Amino acid sequence: MFFRTNAKLWKVWWIGGAALAAATAALIWATDRAYDADHLALGGLASVARILLYLAWFHAVWRCSRNVERPLWTYVARSLLIAGLLASAVLY
Repeated sequence: MFFRTNAKLWKVWWIGGAALAAATAALIWATDRAYDADHLALGGLASVARILLYLAWFHAVWRCSRNVERPLWTYVARSLLIAGLLASAVLY
């Protein structure tokens, strides 16, 4: 995918997460603007793009989560990923 499987978790989490946060903010803004202008298809497309970006990052982090010195961080990262996915489903 975007990151190699042997990439360090912190790189995928923080660098990929920062890019995801910026893209998510832009897509939420675009979604709101599209819905306000009665462009329902465009708003829906922006929402789907946001979800697909999160899933791509989710997949990259999940695959790299075992690349840590302490195994505890694997479980912490995966738990936070699932919590983020559930929060995204509930909030948006």
